[in-house]
Amino acid sequence: MASSCCWLPPLLLVFGVSGAGMVAAIEEYRTHMMVVTFSFLAMAFYFTYRPRSASAGQEDCCAPAANTGTRRFNMMAMNKVMLWAVTAMAVVFLFFPQFVTGILASDTGQFTTDMKRTTVRIAHMTCFG
Repeated sequence: MASSCCWLPPLLLVFGVSGAGMVAAIEEYRTHMMVVTFSFLAMAFYFTYRPRSASAGQEDCCAPAANTGTRRFNMMAMNKVMLWAVTAMAVVFLFFPQFVTGILASDTGQFTTDMKRTTVRIAHMTCFG
C-alpha cells in the first residue's frame, strides 16, 4: 500500500478514472471535509497549547527534568511549528480553487456555471496532425 502512489494512478487510468473525475465525484463533500479538517486542527491546537497542571506526587512526562539544563531540541516547540505549518497548508489548499479561478478568470472572463468545455491556448505550442 505504501507504493500505491506509483501504481494506483496508472491502474485507475486503465479503467477510465482520472484525477479530475475523482475530484468531481467528491466535490460535493468538500464542506464536510473542511469541517472535519478544522475540527482536527482545533483539537490539535487544544492539546498543544492547553495549560499543563502539576499532578500531586507525579512527574510530568513531557516536562524536561530539572537537572538536564537547557536542551537544544525542544519537542514541544517542534510540535508547535509543525502545527502552524500544517494549518497554513490547510488554509492554502482550502482556498486553492478560488486562487486558480481568480487567476484564470482574470485572463479570459469566460467562466460560467454551466460551462462544459474550456479551451486554453498556450503560446508557442502547436499540434500538427
